[in-house]
Formats: sequence, C-alpha cells, structure tokens
Amino acid sequence: MNAMRAVVSHPSKQGNMYRVPAGAAASGIPTRFLTGFYYKPGRLPWLLLRLLPPDRRRRIEEKLERRRLAELDPGIVTQVSGPLPELCYGWFKDYRIGNAIHDRLAAHWLRTHVQEGSRGVFHGFQESCARSLVAARGRGLTAMLESTLPPSAMPLVAAEYRRLNVPWKGPREPSAELLDELPRADFHIAQSAFAERSLIDYGVEPGRIFRMPLGVDAARFRPAEGPRPPGPFRALFAGHMSVRKGVHHLLAAWQAAGLEEAELIFAGVPKDSYILDLLARQPAGVRYLGFVPNARLHETYQAADVFVFPSLAEGGVYVIYEALACGLPCIVSAHAGSAVRDGIEGFVVPVGAPDAIAERLRRLAEDEALRRRMSLAARARAERFAWPEFYRRIGLMYREAVSRDGAPAAGPVDMFER
Repeated sequence: MNAMRAVVSHPSKQGNMYRVPAGAAASGIPTRFLTGFYYKPGRLPWLLLRLLPPDRRRRIEEKLERRRLAELDPGIVTQVSGPLPELCYGWFKDYRIGNAIHDRLAAHWLRTHVQEGSRGVFHGFQESCARSLVAARGRGLTAMLESTLPPSAMPLVAAEYRRLNVPWKGPREPSAELLDELPRADFHIAQSAFAERSLIDYGVEPGRIFRMPLGVDAARFRPAEGPRPPGPFRALFAGHMSVRKGVHHLLAAWQAAGLEEAELIFAGVPKDSYILDLLARQPAGVRYLGFVPNARLHETYQAADVFVFPSLAEGGVYVIYEALACGLPCIVSAHAGSAVRDGIEGFVVPVGAPDAIAERLRRLAEDEALRRRMSLAARARAERFAWPEFYRRIGLMYREAVSRDGAPAAGPVDMFER
C-alpha cells in the first residue's frame, strides 16, 4: 500500500494558516505545501538582499519574516503561483482572480506530481480550490475543504444591515466559488459549531464534517505576571470593527451595563461608516486604540479583565483563543466559535442580544471571585489548543479521513475534545 501523504494548498498568508502544513509534517506525514509568495532566507533571490545598505536590508527582512514560519521546513513549500495571487488582489481589488490563478496552477501540480492511486489528503481552503479538489480526487487523495467563513455568514450580515436600515454594498449570498466547491469535497473542516450547522444548511452531509479548533501560541499569549495593577475594570474587543463583528451590539451593551469606574477598549480599525458614526457618539468610558501590531497584542490582552466578541457570524476566531490564553474570561456570541464553554471560561450569549452582554459584563465586573475562576479555566482551556496540540489534531484528522475511504461517519466528528 502507498504511504500516506498530505498536500495543503493556500494562495497567500491568511492568519496562522502556515501552521496547517507544519502540523501535518510534525505528525509524521510527508507533506507538500502549495502556496503563492513565501520567504525562504538564504536562497535566491533573497541572497541579493545582502547587497543593500544594512538599515534598509533589516527593514525589508523584518517584513519578509512575516511571510514564513520558522517551524515549517522550506523544502516542503512549493510556490506554485508565486506573487500572482497577491498582485491580482492589489490590481483588481478582488480576491477571486488571484485565487482562481492559484487554483489552476495547484490543480496542474497535482496532476503532474501526484501519481494515480495515491493515498493521502488534499487540504484546500474556501474559494481557492474548486479545480484542485477534483484533481486531488482524480489522483486518489481524500479531498478536504476548510470553510473559513461559513456560507450562512453573508446572508446574516445582509439581513442585519437591512434591520439597521443601513446601505450594504457587500454580498447577500455565499460566493459562487464556495457553492461550487462544497459538493466537490469528500470531507469538510468546520472551525466551530456554527460553521458546522451552516455547512449542513447548505447541503453537506453531517458525517462528512470535522469540527476542528484553531490553535494559539500559548507561550507568548499568557496571563500577566504578578498582581493586577490598580485601575478600572476593563473590557476588551480586538479585531476588525464592523457590523459583522457585532460592534454595534457591544456599544449598546456597554451603555446598558452602566458600569462605573470601567473602560471598554477597542483594539482594531473601523470597517464601515456606520461603526465610525457610532464611535463618534461613543458613551463615556470607551477608549479606541486603533490598530495594535500583533507583536504587542498580548500586552493589550494582559491589561484587560474580560474579552468580548459578539460577532454575527464567524468560522474560527483567533483573537478568542489568544484572549483565553491570556486568562481572560470571554463573553462571546453563539456564532463566534466553539472554544468558549458557557459558564466555564466565560459566557456564550445569543446573537444580537445587547441586554444579555450587559448582564454578563455586570456580573464579571462585580464578582472578582467569578472572574478569577473563569480566568484559570480560560488559561487551562487555551493550553489544550496550543500549537503542539493543534499539530497532533491535524495528524489525527487526516488519518481518520483517509481511513474512511470516502465513507461518512455517523455524524460530525468533534476534534475539539480529542
């Protein structure tokens, strides 16, 4: 029998996605990562950077370092589409053309480099792998599709804009590319229970879904050392500030909570004029930090007491995992991921429920013992999602998918507790 292999394909750098091929390789599975632009120091053309003045070279290399992962063997990275996807993102202000180019080139690579009758996994990502899924299955690989934004998301967001009577220029339905990909995959990867339900609503058989958590750097994102310095109770939101993220619900909840000696801190950038207008009329106690570089984000978490993320629709949410790792009790919506368990690491509230958020904010602000208990549980929960655990789960998921030989399980496979 042929040895199992894994082929992971993504056109660019999105979040921590380099961790996926790193996890497959760390699990002992021979892995190939098909991507676009990827920095490989010490190789041409990057050796030419040595010709630049030291200060300029250092600035360029600092930026390039974001386009690689030290734990990922550069020898398994194939830049099938090079800079083309991201050039297209810039030229056309639309991801679809760049993703389509990558998909065509990845499919060609699969037909050229993977023998028929091979055994293993192809792992593609939403809206960038329709042709690759077909090519992978044609070579015998088990085709897996990861949905980073569930198909129900855009209809929910469009409905919220209608409710607010605010113009919305975005899509009202899932993309044609995603709908084209869904029936082509053997198995689907959902990053949360909401994503799982969304896939089922759009016709995916439940037994073909793996509910897979994200991961976190639990060494960098950790609770602050020593006693909390004196200061007001601080609630934190981090991320893009938009209607989809539920920022308007959070602002309404903060006003309803009526907390004294308290701050609501936003670390992020407003994404639409409606949110900008709300911020201009911000109630007392709201502080806006703007964009916080990732290298300093852990300090922002460590200065807070609780984390709030009342999103309307998400796949997985890295900032929630980071907040948990920093020991923050989290108040999240039921559509904002599955890392938080209601009443243990924080509270899970209904979508679009400012009063429920306000009540939980008051409880956490007034009950220091509750905050402490949930803080300890949050850190313990995050340690189960540290990168080594993520790598282990990637290997488990791939091996189970291949062992099924295309047959569905009795229901969705929950990787969160494995």
